[in-house]
Amino acid sequence: MLTAHVVVGLLVVGWVTQSHPIVPEPVVLVELPPETSPLPLPAAASPQQPVQPREQILEPMSLPVEAPRIDAPVPPDAVTLPPSAIAPVRQVAPAPAVVAPAPQPRVAESSQASAGSDDPRAKKKAADYYAQLMAHLNRKKSYPSEAKKARQQGVVTVRFTVARSGAVTEAAIKRSSGFDVLDRATLDLMGRVSPLPPIPNEMNRDSVTISLPISYALNAK
Repeated sequence: MLTAHVVVGLLVVGWVTQSHPIVPEPVVLVELPPETSPLPLPAAASPQQPVQPREQILEPMSLPVEAPRIDAPVPPDAVTLPPSAIAPVRQVAPAPAVVAPAPQPRVAESSQASAGSDDPRAKKKAADYYAQLMAHLNRKKSYPSEAKKARQQGVVTVRFTVARSGAVTEAAIKRSSGFDVLDRATLDLMGRVSPLPPIPNEMNRDSVTISLPISYALNAK
């Protein structure tokens, strides 16, 4: 009997196996193409940089401006502005008072600018403009009280640039007076005078740079 049961069990197992055969899972093979290096993209053309115009420097010109004389026991606050050298500068608001026109500066410039310098109207405009600058500076100048008390005197040469609009864009001491108080007072002056009268269109300039000596002198009692 035991043998018979074993045979029957094997037959049942064999029947179940045949009824439900094990189906292998399908396998999908995907063949990848060989890797290829990407084609280099064409380099973008760099935009052409605009050519910056070269700054034109004016040769020295005389800008005489007389400071008002004050007869008083206390040293005057006036600052005498002796002859100055003009170079490119920024524009500033027009000044009411105008000093007598100074002689026209000789300019080392391009052919276009030199062609405009032959125009008598351009020469007169340039002379009037520099006179306006000096009148504007003359109204704003002052003698530092600290320097007056210490009896400090000297000449400060300041270099500043005026834009077409008249704004003073740069200012630096080109030659010191030997006294920090006078040098600082000169830089403060350049901050107070901005904006200066705008550069006339007849001058055909975007900016002008000026080297200006400013004399600080005390009248003898």
